Formats: sequence, structure tokens, C-alpha cells
Amino acid sequence: MSQNQGIWGAETKHFHLLTPDHVMEAAELWGKRLSGRVMALNSLENRVYDVELASSFDFGKGFSPTNIILKFYRPGRWTKEQILEEHRFLTTLTEFEVPVVAPIEFNDNTLHLHTETNLWFALFPKVQGRLKDELIKDEIDQAGRLIGRIHNIGSMGTFAHRLALNPHTFIDINREALAQTQPVEHVSFQHYLKLLEQLSPMLAPMFTHLTIQRLHGDFHRGNIVWTSAGPMAVDFDDCLSGPVEQDLWLLFPGKDSYSLEDRDRFISAYKEMTRKDHVNLGLTEALRTMRMVHFNAWIAKRWDDHSFKRVFPQFTSANYWDQELIDLRVQMGLIQDRLGMGFE
Repeated sequence: MSQNQGIWGAETKHFHLLTPDHVMEAAELWGKRLSGRVMALNSLENRVYDVELASSFDFGKGFSPTNIILKFYRPGRWTKEQILEEHRFLTTLTEFEVPVVAPIEFNDNTLHLHTETNLWFALFPKVQGRLKDELIKDEIDQAGRLIGRIHNIGSMGTFAHRLALNPHTFIDINREALAQTQPVEHVSFQHYLKLLEQLSPMLAPMFTHLTIQRLHGDFHRGNIVWTSAGPMAVDFDDCLSGPVEQDLWLLFPGKDSYSLEDRDRFISAYKEMTRKDHVNLGLTEALRTMRMVHFNAWIAKRWDDHSFKRVFPQFTSANYWDQELIDLRVQMGLIQDRLGMGFE
């Protein structure tokens, strides 16, 4: 698959064939005895389950000895090569003792095909910890050092199959996805698509000379589990090639003085670990805008999946697209101001 194919991969399908029996069958392929207790976890993109083992297993510090996580990948989103590249990145990070959750290898593989449903799946240790809505000073430092360590290892290799974060993959391809699926028929939606045609060439100069490397891709507070040993980065499903700034703005996305103060502390800890003296925070509004477009295209591409209609019922309303159009205009104004000041 070409990296220019876009963020969605091929045609996406939902999981209409998956049953509890399939979950148990897949987990049993590991060869360990199960207790029979399985709990579905909240996940719109993939299907994820907490599976209990009949006896304990030593996964190491920070992991549950009695439970594993089974993840079925959404069919058609990532190719086998792209998923394996994510797995290899995770395995390399654990070899360097970076606290992440790597897939369990069995039968000489980390990725397995459930033949009856034709779904790819993987097993992961279950992390014992909790999420935090707010971070105190020491935790901000720890998070900065954690993503710094991930970037240090990420810079040591490249992705051959994962996507690249740039205006083409996140704006052009997503605009095409929105235009083709069109779950809505409002004037504001059509104006939104027209603005996206202007957005990509506006962003292009900002991405021309950037250093690109392997990233987590979605480093927000929901993807950091705080264990007794400290923070652990989870969910590398969106890992990609891109500028390091993509992993540096999501943790503190606010624009108020408190958020900016915390962000500065986070960046200082990051630089201390990576020795990267130049971090271009001028990219923040461009990256924020690309994520906003990404989110809308994500919903549109999966609109045939009934779970998305249930979670995002407002997506087809005129009010939703009126607000999205306003927000996009505001963001484009901020980007133009940045370009007008001379982008650095």
C-alpha cells in the first residue's frame, strides 16, 4: 500500500460476523487455559476484549497476571504489513525498556488470522493502572520524558508501510472520503468541502522541510496509563511517520495560560530527554486543523456501521456542519496569521 493512499486504507467494513465464541476461539489459540470470562471494552474503531486466564502468567511489572487484551482489527483499515510494522515498533521499544504495551508473540507471530471471520487479531498484556484527567508537575515531566524516549527510538528506523502525516493524506484524501460518502446534504457541508480545497495548498509550505520520523501519532491523556512504576504509553494503532510536534500538542491542547505553562514544562522535559533544541510549536494550529478534518472523515467513512450512528447522531444535522464550518474558518485564519508572520 502506498503511503499516499490516505489515512483510511482500503474500504472499511464493520464486524457483523464476530460473536463471543469467536473471541474465545481466538484467545485459545495462544495455548493457555481460559476461565471463560470475557468482557467487551469500549472501542469504536476495533473490537477489543478483556479475557481472563484460568491461571496466572508473569507478564512483568505493571501488567495483570490473570488477564489479557484481545484486539480484532477493523477489516480493510490497515494492511497486514502496516499492522506488523506497528508491532515491530512496539517490540523494539520494549527491547529498549521503554514502557509501552507490545503484542504477545506465539506461533512465531504477533498477528494472527481468525479464519472463520477473516479478521486479523492480536493479544496484549493487560496494563494495571489508571487514566488521569489532570497531571501534576512531576507527572508532566514524566510524560515529557516518556514521549522523548519513544521519539529517540522512533528516529532510529523508518516506516515502509505506515502512513505519513502531511496535507495530502490528512486533508486531500479525507476531503475525497467526505465528498464520496456524503451522509449529509446541507449548504454548510458543501462550503466546508470547498474550504478544504483551499486548506491543503495553504498548509503545504509548512510541511516542506520538516524532519519526519516514526511517531505514536495519538499521544493524548487517554493513551497514557499510570501504573505503580510510572506512565505507560498504550494504543499505537495510529502510529505513523510525521513531525515530532504531532506527539507534543495533544497532551495540552488548550490555549489558556495554565495550559501553555504546563505545555512549556512538558516540552522542557521532552527536550531534556531528546536533546532536540528546536521544536516548532508554530505547527500546532495546522496539526489541530488536520485532526479536526480527520475526525469528520473518520465518522463519514464508517457511517454504515450502526455504532457510529448511535454515538454521533448529530453528525447529519445542519447545526453540526454550521459549527464545523465556523471552526474551520477560524482555524484557517489562525494558520494564515502564522504564515503572514513568517513560519518558523
